[in-house]
Amino acid sequence: MRKTMKIPERLVWIGLAAIFLLFAARPALGQSFRTRGLAGFSLGGLFPTGAFNDHVSQEGYGLAGYYARRIGAGPLLVGVEFSYSEYGHSRRVEYLEGIPEVGVKVDTTNSISQGLLLLRLQPLRGRVTSFVEALAGVGYLWTESAIGGGDDDDGTLASETNFDDWTWTAGVGAGISFRLWKWSGTDADIAGRGAFLELKARYMAGGQAEYLKKGSIIVVGNEYSFTPERSATSTFTVQAGLTWFF
Repeated sequence: MRKTMKIPERLVWIGLAAIFLLFAARPALGQSFRTRGLAGFSLGGLFPTGAFNDHVSQEGYGLAGYYARRIGAGPLLVGVEFSYSEYGHSRRVEYLEGIPEVGVKVDTTNSISQGLLLLRLQPLRGRVTSFVEALAGVGYLWTESAIGGGDDDDGTLASETNFDDWTWTAGVGAGISFRLWKWSGTDADIAGRGAFLELKARYMAGGQAEYLKKGSIIVVGNEYSFTPERSATSTFTVQAGLTWFF
């Protein structure tokens, strides 16, 4: 019997998104864009999807910073983005041997950081414009535990990375830019430059990785052990931020 090859769902999503990006660029062809590039930051929520959600099942939050330059006078911008997100946090209080009257906070945080190549198509015209993005790069997942003082002390006395792993990631996104401020003047060279409020959503397909989640660190007396999970690490994000076109 002839076997059929099953295409991974994330590759289907990325392929369909690439076709969408090509069609989105067509209305902008032939236009001239004076802005040279953009820089900005965003904040938002992170929602694990697929197998990652089956294991983690806990929403997170994160922030990102990005910079891109326009290619020629067309609608395409090429740049980089770096992001940090948390997908889990827990806290417990331990009492040191011989000092039962003072509790020490132990905070454990599960995090994801990504370094991405960013492609954006944005015909910058008017007060409100839309854009689409494609991204690809690497993701770093790690769990860190830190100890601090008592309930009234938020300082960190020591910290240690308990577990970490690397994987690839790629995805697509779309959003809307609302102009907040623009440079004064009528010179064509500064048309479109200014500050914009941006709202955007993304799907990022993450590769296989090993990671810890809430409850993966088991502590019994003075001994501890890990029960790591392994799966794809795909996420969906919703973000709001500020972008400056220059």
